[in-house]
Amino acid sequence: MEKELNEYLREGETVRWSGRTAPFPLMGERTREQIIFKWVATAAATCALLGTYCSRDGALSWKFIGLVVFVALLIIATPWIEQGSIMKQKYFVTNQRVIFLMRDKSMFYMELSELDGVQRVSLNGEADTLVLGSVIFEDIRRQLRWRACHPKTNLQGQEGQDKAIGLVLYGIRDADIVQSLLQQATAVKSAKTA
Repeated sequence: MEKELNEYLREGETVRWSGRTAPFPLMGERTREQIIFKWVATAAATCALLGTYCSRDGALSWKFIGLVVFVALLIIATPWIEQGSIMKQKYFVTNQRVIFLMRDKSMFYMELSELDGVQRVSLNGEADTLVLGSVIFEDIRRQLRWRACHPKTNLQGQEGQDKAIGLVLYGIRDADIVQSLLQQATAVKSAKTA
């Protein structure tokens, strides 16, 4: 287990499941059209901007042209950046929380007692994904991979910045086991509040 995780665990907190993202294709079922649109739109906008800029009178700034091309290449590279980031994530379910360890070793968590929903997303050719927290259910169809790289936190809350209100456990092989663990936790929460 991660050394950083041992330091992050609370007293009496034990890991019940740990896993990571299974390999997945760059252009999956849900992302193919979005990625192609992003590439085409970026190329078109870059060409239009540079075409307009170069057709005007006056000296050209190669720094400006270089900056525009750099930003365009960065936008075009985001699918590979997201894929690399997601592949290096690790996930843990403890008896108290779901913990999300990112590739840069930063951690986010959701309290099991505050988990208000679990949604399963099945993609052809990929392991199932679990979406935690109803606050991100609506935008998950459009932003699954982006949200997998960016846990949703409550920016106005007084809690620590590592406390999430929405997490995505992307492409996990043990989705059935994890979903069962999380449903048990939400069932216990519902029984206590009833």
